[in-house]
Amino acid sequence: MSEEQGDSWWEGQGEAPAEDSGRGEDLFSKLDADGDGVVTREEFEDAMGQGPILSGEVSTIPVGDASALGAQGDDGSVGGMSSSAWFAIGLIGAPMALGLVSLVLIAISDSLYEDGWFSDRDDSLEIEGTVQFGGEDYTVFQADFDGMPSEPDWYSVGIEWNEDYSRDFADCWADDVMEWDYDLSDDGQKWTLMHCGGESDGDAYVRLDGSTGNFATKRPDTPNLAWIDGESWGQMQGGADLLGFLGVAIWPVGLIAGSVWGFTKGHTSFAYGMLSSMVVAPLVLFGLCVIVFLAFVAGGF
Repeated sequence: MSEEQGDSWWEGQGEAPAEDSGRGEDLFSKLDADGDGVVTREEFEDAMGQGPILSGEVSTIPVGDASALGAQGDDGSVGGMSSSAWFAIGLIGAPMALGLVSLVLIAISDSLYEDGWFSDRDDSLEIEGTVQFGGEDYTVFQADFDGMPSEPDWYSVGIEWNEDYSRDFADCWADDVMEWDYDLSDDGQKWTLMHCGGESDGDAYVRLDGSTGNFATKRPDTPNLAWIDGESWGQMQGGADLLGFLGVAIWPVGLIAGSVWGFTKGHTSFAYGMLSSMVVAPLVLFGLCVIVFLAFVAGGF
C-alpha cells in the first residue's frame, strides 16, 4: 500500500465498513484522518502509534460453566477458586504451612538452649593442702574448668578414682540443687556435701570458685579426673522459651484464627477444611501408629 497508489486497504474485500450508529465514530473514520475516503500508509501508521483503536468491552470466553480465566468463585467473580479448592487448602495446605512454621520455631528454640550447654574435665588435679571439718583433716584437690562460665544456671560436678592394684573405684558428685546441703569448714568457708560411691573413705565436699573446682576428701590419693557439666542460659533463655511456646501455640491459634477468617470472609469451605484438619490429623497419626505397631507384631520384633 502506498500513498501514490491511493488504494483503499479494504479493496477487494467488499464495501467499506459502515458507521456504528450505536457507538459513534467507526473504525474507518478513525483511520481516515483527513476524511478523503482513502486510508494511506501514513494515516494507518499514525493511528497505530496512538495506541489501541479497538473499542468495546473485553470479556472471557465462556466454556460451559467455566471461562478462559477459570471457573467463577463462590462470590460470583470470574477467576475465583472453587469451593473444593478452598476446602483442600484448609484441610491440607494451611495445616502444613503451620506445621512448617512450628518446626522452624522449635528448632531455633532448641539451638538457643544447646548454645548454653557447657562441659569440661581435668585429668591432672593438684593437691592444695588440707582443710578441717569439725577438727578432722580433709585433703583438698584442685581442678581447673576453663570451659565453665562464671555464673552457671545449672551444673553437676564430680571426681573419680579409677580402680588399680591397691584401691577400688570411687566417685563423688554434686549439683547446684544440693547447695543447700552444706557444711562450714573450721575456717568459715561453705562447702557442698557430695554423694559418694565406692571406696571414698567417707565424706567429700566441693566448693566452686569461678572456674576452679576445690574438692575436699578423706581419701588421700589424687583423683584421676574431675568433671563438670551444666547450662548457662543468660539472656538466651527468655528468647528460647518464647520461641518454644510460639512453636507449640501456633497450631491451635492458627487453626482457630484460620477458621474464624474463613467464616467471616465468606470462604466457608476453607473454614470447614481447617476444622476438619483438627480431626483428620490426629486420626492419620493414630492410623500410622497402628500400622507401625501391626508391622512390628507381624515381623516378630
